[in-house]
Amino acid sequence: MKIAFYYKCANNGINSHVDALSYEIERLGHEVKKIDQFSLGSHMLGNSSGGISYGFDFSLRKIKKEVEDCDVLHIHHAATFSEFFLPFSSICSELNVINTFHIPAGTSLEGELRKIHIATLISLYAGRSKKFISVSAGIAEYIRRYCYGYSNGNGDGDNNNGTEIVVIPNGVDINRFHSLQKREKASKGVCIGYLGRLSHEKNIINMIKAVKALGLNNICLKIAGAGPLYDKIKKMEDERIKVLGYVEDAPSFYRSIDIFLLPSKLEAQPIALLEAMASGLPVIATDVGDNKYFVHGNGIICGTSAKEIGDAIKKMLKEDMEKMGVESRRIVERDYTWDKIAEWTLEVYKGVLY
Repeated sequence: MKIAFYYKCANNGINSHVDALSYEIERLGHEVKKIDQFSLGSHMLGNSSGGISYGFDFSLRKIKKEVEDCDVLHIHHAATFSEFFLPFSSICSELNVINTFHIPAGTSLEGELRKIHIATLISLYAGRSKKFISVSAGIAEYIRRYCYGYSNGNGDGDNNNGTEIVVIPNGVDINRFHSLQKREKASKGVCIGYLGRLSHEKNIINMIKAVKALGLNNICLKIAGAGPLYDKIKKMEDERIKVLGYVEDAPSFYRSIDIFLLPSKLEAQPIALLEAMASGLPVIATDVGDNKYFVHGNGIICGTSAKEIGDAIKKMLKEDMEKMGVESRRIVERDYTWDKIAEWTLEVYKGVLY
């Protein structure tokens, strides 16, 4: 089987997803071709290295040529401008097209705009794509309820005028992210850590305010990542809060902290949460996206305000964090390894090919 992945190559979860999925699919004996904004010669709007960006192009001819010898074209949204025109080309009638939705949504203004983006893509590809995949159960339910106008509540479903949608989450490399090595203690107290993009929807400032408001000398916070808010967040450093910027060695970062905190206001299904869990960490995550589906006996779900985050930290300090960390690792080993995700994805391909 030969699969073409059409996606936006950037420092984000989609890129990590495509890289890991490609590796596992090739390991299983299939061929993968990657088509990104650079191979299409897109004019990039924004910062593709870590900020919000988009590839502006009219590349249907290039895409068609790239996929002419492929069995499946798997589009990972958001890709480039051409994704909005591809449904009107002959590609959808000549090839088996699969769409994966990584786009987060929420109740904020930005979240509602993301929902419009999703609804637009659904309307364009419904009936033209062979299958829709969502990394988020919440987004899949949104598509069924508001884009298709119904809900069957069983995790997958279709519509006579639409395309069947299934949920296949992100995965994690449990060999790269693990808790087998002795944790590298950064201090005598408890170190909380965040790794991810430094942008408004990640709610980093409320996380910092929460830690400062606690006023506990035995608590430190390490923030790793890059993004448009880096300079603003860097100015909030003090003796207990350190902003590291982009880190090359993510596994070592997770081993240097005691608790992983994901304070986002907007998520789909975050890979960083799975990485932290694979690293044997107890987790605190806000009740957005699919976070609540991954926190069962291994952490705490909370609201997005500084007070709610602070209350969750205080509660965590009273818990058996070692036991929670063991449960985090058990959950990902059981359900979220990339080899399992690849097998589920291949089943989707086989379902439309045979």
